[in-house]
Amino acid sequence: MRTNRGFTLLEVLVAIMLASLLLTSIYGVFSTTSAAKEQVDQQGAALHLGRVLISRLDRELLGLTLNEPDPLPVIAGGENSLNEPYLAFVTTSTGAPQPGMRKVRYRLGRDQQGQLTLWRSETGLNSRAPATEENLAHGIAQLTFNFFDGRNWQDHWDSRNNGRPQLVRIGIKLDNLNGKPPLTSIFTLPQKRRVL
Repeated sequence: MRTNRGFTLLEVLVAIMLASLLLTSIYGVFSTTSAAKEQVDQQGAALHLGRVLISRLDRELLGLTLNEPDPLPVIAGGENSLNEPYLAFVTTSTGAPQPGMRKVRYRLGRDQQGQLTLWRSETGLNSRAPATEENLAHGIAQLTFNFFDGRNWQDHWDSRNNGRPQLVRIGIKLDNLNGKPPLTSIFTLPQKRRVL
């Protein structure tokens, strides 16, 4: 006659050890997948931000006015006195409720917490009120503006002295795209037509 025996202590310990190894492996796979998904989501959000900013700048630069409104430059850029990159221009394409030419200025500077922030201001061409800056975006590590005069790329530009550049190159380096090159876009500006 056979008697039913239970598991020995050794068998139970081996089973627990195998189960813990299996659960540790599964946890490692899930945590790695979760970290990779989070990184992909952050990179996707950063790329979306870059595309939105470039699209907005493209629309506004295409509306660059063809007249030189005294004493303002049609377009100016480079670095300001605080070594902050900036781009200022007069455009008719801002989406503002008031029609007409608008002064627009972008700059990359620090906010009150010391975080790099893309600031944007807009005001009417003949407005006497100071333009208020709005916090447009965080997560930008570097912003560059370059201007093509027909022969060379320049780091600074003022259309009152140099006329209108043929091209504007904008580079945006985003925080969540470490190790990747900056997003770069080159914009062709509307030019005055020569009267023949």
